[in-house]
Amino acid sequence: MKNTRADDGVSAVAADACASDETGAQPGDAAALALVRHRLQQALTEVLELQQALSASQEKSSAAQRQIVAYVDTISRLRQKVSLLEQEVAQVHHFAYHDELTGLPNRSLLRDRLNQAIVQAARQNKQVGLLMVDLDGFKNVNDRLGHAAGDKLLQQVANRLLSCIRGADTACRYGGDEFVVLLPEIDGENSAAEVAQKLHARLSMPYVVDGNPITVTSSIGVAVYPGDGSSQDDLIRRADVAMYLAKSHSHSQIRFDQSVGRN
Repeated sequence: MKNTRADDGVSAVAADACASDETGAQPGDAAALALVRHRLQQALTEVLELQQALSASQEKSSAAQRQIVAYVDTISRLRQKVSLLEQEVAQVHHFAYHDELTGLPNRSLLRDRLNQAIVQAARQNKQVGLLMVDLDGFKNVNDRLGHAAGDKLLQQVANRLLSCIRGADTACRYGGDEFVVLLPEIDGENSAAEVAQKLHARLSMPYVVDGNPITVTSSIGVAVYPGDGSSQDDLIRRADVAMYLAKSHSHSQIRFDQSVGRN
């Protein structure tokens, strides 16, 4: 609107000048020139005001854009921090329930899964197998080749255990050179015995660690719910007893617990 008024003013001045020419007025008439200058000055002032307003508006727009960019950057950095925190929490949770060396579930996770398996088996009238596996002569490997080689052997043992069980089963590092295999929802002792024999044969095959051939055997104790106990503590104790019975009889054996009071 301001530009229109300025243009109208200039047009009026031009019209007056033409009228002066038609009436014979002199072009250098002081009053006409003063009027033209005045209206031109007004128009110029309005243009400057518009330019200032436009500049201020552009500055506000630029400031708003910079603020938006800053907000977006802040949100992006916060998301990265949240993602890192989630990864750290996941790692902490993983290491709280898994063995750091082998990546297998640890005792805590085993007990949790064993308890769930017992509850499920009781509902479905199934049985649960628990295999306690101990490596025979593992100490000699550490003494002869060092603990680093012993660790690599344990990792290979863990991989072999996993290759012999179902997806629903659990292979756990119980501690040192002891492992536990949980078999939920089995039909009976024969099913547990079949898995134990498979594990025993697989673990007895030669290993190679850092170019060194290694042969170790395993002693396996087996306990089955509900025949060997109705709680996870009972099953773990019975499987442990059976494993030590296997070790005490020339090693490399599979034993079921035959304790007095076995159902």
